[in-house]
Amino acid sequence: MNRIRYSWLCATALVWCPALLPAAASTNSIPVAGPPAVASNSWTEVKTDEMDGHYLNPRAKALLQEAGDKWRHAQTPHYVVHFSASEGDLFAHKVALQSEFFYNYISKDLGDVQDLYPNRSHIFTFRNEYRWKKFLKTVPTVDPWAYSFVMGAVMFLQQAENTKTGAHVLAHETTHLVVNRFIGGSPPLWLNEGVAEYYGEFGLSEYRGLKRYAGSVFKGLREPMPLERLFAIVKYPGDRKEVDRLYETSKYFVGFLMTKKPHDRFCGFLKDMAEKDALPLDALKKHYDFPDLDTVQKEFTHFCH
Repeated sequence: MNRIRYSWLCATALVWCPALLPAAASTNSIPVAGPPAVASNSWTEVKTDEMDGHYLNPRAKALLQEAGDKWRHAQTPHYVVHFSASEGDLFAHKVALQSEFFYNYISKDLGDVQDLYPNRSHIFTFRNEYRWKKFLKTVPTVDPWAYSFVMGAVMFLQQAENTKTGAHVLAHETTHLVVNRFIGGSPPLWLNEGVAEYYGEFGLSEYRGLKRYAGSVFKGLREPMPLERLFAIVKYPGDRKEVDRLYETSKYFVGFLMTKKPHDRFCGFLKDMAEKDALPLDALKKHYDFPDLDTVQKEFTHFCH
């Protein structure tokens, strides 16, 4: 089982202010959303007492204060990137560029949404596997095989063993970090991961200058999880094969709504699903005019095949 498929999200309690894109017909092409990555001169290294530390959570504060960790800090328009002085800033630079690109890409694709974080999010980078594993031992809620995870406005990121893997990990986790800046409440687990998988796929391709189409990504899903079961999931399954099935089905369902239904309706759907005790069928009826779950399942099954 590929470890990069798993990530964790603890959404902060903020308010989403949606503003949808102009109505458009459903299409199989993925809309271009986002300018080129942030300019290199947007990177500014700062001292610890000068950095924007507004959204540092207790775990992040403890990490900065731990003896033996000599952290350096650099600020971009929307992030503070923390990196070890002994490991250098090469990886941190790459993380900052991709993260700023994803901020622009996702915000434009969702619509003219409002960023409700007046301060910067945080990204802690780890290039050394020993340091990462040592850190994970201090976070018992995260599995020891995890490459990265997000807690509200803070992402903790290990550099993966190869460039391809690392880029996909960062794309998935950055989606969580960016969406947290625009959404209040907490979408259900399946939707959180489905959105991160969707934008991780198409956002990363756009970042690399490649155009992706729905038909080349959603080629078919052999054993999608039944929607009734998917919508009922509140925690990650114990079996890793079932976790993989959860991720794949969630990605396909988000892709189904994004590419087979009017693209501009997804923002409102996501907003409603982030509300406490939200019911998927109610939101699907409201935004996509589905009469019942059987109809949703029938259309989704056809999409998967």
